[in-house]
Amino acid sequence: MAFFEYFTSEETEQIHDATMTVLEKTGMNFKYEPALDLFKKAGCKVDGVRVFFTRQFIEKQIKKAPSQVTLYARNPENNVVIGGDNIAFMPCYGSPFVNCLDHGRRPGTLADFKNFAKLACAIPYFDITGGMMVEPNDIPVEIRNAERIYAAMTLSDKPFMGAGTNGPDAVQTLDMASMVFGSREEMAEKPPFVSILTSLTPLGFDDKMCAGIMAYAEAAMPQLISSLSIAGATTPVTMEGTLVVQNAEVLAGICLAQLVREGAPVIFAGSSSATAMHYGTLSIGAPEMAVNTAATAQMGRFYNLPSRGGGALTDAKTVDAQAGFESMMSLQMACLSGINFVLHAAGILEGYMTASYEKFMIDAEMMGMCRRIKKGEEITAEKLALDVIDQVGPGGEYLTHRHTFKYFRSELYGPLMEERRNFDAWTAKGSLSMDQQANARYKEMLANFKTPDMDPGIKKDLDRYMEKIRSN
Repeated sequence: MAFFEYFTSEETEQIHDATMTVLEKTGMNFKYEPALDLFKKAGCKVDGVRVFFTRQFIEKQIKKAPSQVTLYARNPENNVVIGGDNIAFMPCYGSPFVNCLDHGRRPGTLADFKNFAKLACAIPYFDITGGMMVEPNDIPVEIRNAERIYAAMTLSDKPFMGAGTNGPDAVQTLDMASMVFGSREEMAEKPPFVSILTSLTPLGFDDKMCAGIMAYAEAAMPQLISSLSIAGATTPVTMEGTLVVQNAEVLAGICLAQLVREGAPVIFAGSSSATAMHYGTLSIGAPEMAVNTAATAQMGRFYNLPSRGGGALTDAKTVDAQAGFESMMSLQMACLSGINFVLHAAGILEGYMTASYEKFMIDAEMMGMCRRIKKGEEITAEKLALDVIDQVGPGGEYLTHRHTFKYFRSELYGPLMEERRNFDAWTAKGSLSMDQQANARYKEMLANFKTPDMDPGIKKDLDRYMEKIRSN
């Protein structure tokens, strides 16, 4: 399908030129000595922690990064290609709270994390699981990364997300993954996970993110180099100015990765949005978020890099109409604009603060719809169905025709939960609202979940590792 493009090609060039001016004239702060040393050796002007980039340097480095990357799952049927015309969906990320109809809003736990890992494994629309789907507040901070990675690798046979917190956690993720997927060299050839490292907007990277970028780049692990700029707060209030700052941050981070290892796989990741000016807070349900998603996809194509943007994003505090229309706006824009990687594709409430079980299921339904739309159509004689139209003729019906039986499963989207019965049938089934249906559906899926098989020897090694981590 053709992509929706927000800017003309001339305007895209203008954004690129403006970005180059910022990187050349204003520069970027890198608060990590090893990163500064790399930039100095590469010939960049460095003044304290401020690094200045020439246009030629930036353009040379970004050309080294691959245009797409494949993630290799424990189950090869779940391998994921990120780039081209592909779209990959990943669940919620980073929420300290969870919400459900039964218990309301509360701090997230390790059990919640495991539940979301199971749901992401069981629901076919998710391509990637793991990551920090919810913060497990009931266990010590020191072991949270290991527990998350362990759960992601054992409760799912899909690719997963590694630590996006700091250098040591990145190294731990690599060490744990090597127990399952082979040596560092083998993983460099067939990477099993992807991570997200984020700028310190405006125009900077802190030591933790720099260390993470460098660790993953050295290991050739794919990573989202991401910017979450806030129009009117950390960037100019205009979306064009915000995009320039986002662009500068992402490109500078990509250059760091390429200096560590030429050809290190990266994903051009934008998640910038607007300030809710009445309150001084970030709004991820704003239409400007969708604008940035479209622009991010377009800039990713401009640089010939896979892109990340969008998600089922909302500022709503509960699963209501606001949550629905804001989330679908953002998901649909990601689909139509050509985004390759959708983080926060399901479960987010309250501007990243809360992961909702019911919204997780409802958003998964939206993901399925978006996949159906993105699938596109292939015009063939069978699909044009001229012979069928002639056979049925005026006043006939197609419901019992063999052509319908042959194609309806592949042609028509079959919902997980969506209510399509008539009113009497819906009433007879209890008149359940969509959030009530979602509540019942996620419980059913968890009750019936079967953990994917794992080699017993590998599982034993992982368990021994976790015993040491938990006992320290």
